[in-house]
Amino acid sequence: TTNEIMEGRKIIKWVVTGITIALIAGYSCFVLYDYFRGPRIIISSPESGLSTTTPIINIAGRAIHVNTLAVNDAETSFDLKGNFQSQLILAEGYNIMKITAKDHYDRTVEKTIELTLLPKAPKVATTTIGY
Repeated sequence: TTNEIMEGRKIIKWVVTGITIALIAGYSCFVLYDYFRGPRIIISSPESGLSTTTPIINIAGRAIHVNTLAVNDAETSFDLKGNFQSQLILAEGYNIMKITAKDHYDRTVEKTIELTLLPKAPKVATTTIGY
C-alpha cells in the first residue's frame, strides 16, 4: 500500500542521511587528525643523560608534521620523511641541547637533551728503569 511505501522511503532517507553524516564526520576527523596531534619530535640518538669524553656529538631523530626545525636555535634541514641529523660540539661539563619544531599552524614543540662532556683523563708518564 501507499503508506507502507512512504514509510519505507522515510526509513531509507534516514539511513542515507545517517551514513552521509557519519562519512562527513569520519573524513573530518581524518583530515583534522594532524592538526589536533600537532608537531612531534622523536630523538633517536643520543639519549638524554649521556656522559661522554667525545666533544663532537651527532643528534639524530625524526620530526613529524613540521615546517621548521632548529637545533640550539640553528635551523636544521630534514628529509621528506622528517629525518634529521645535526652535529654539535660540546663544552666541557654539563650541556643542554634544545630541538625546536614548528608546524604550519605556528604551534611549537620543544625537546631537550642533557649531555655531559667528561674531561679526558690526563696521561700518566711512565718511566722504565733498566738494570
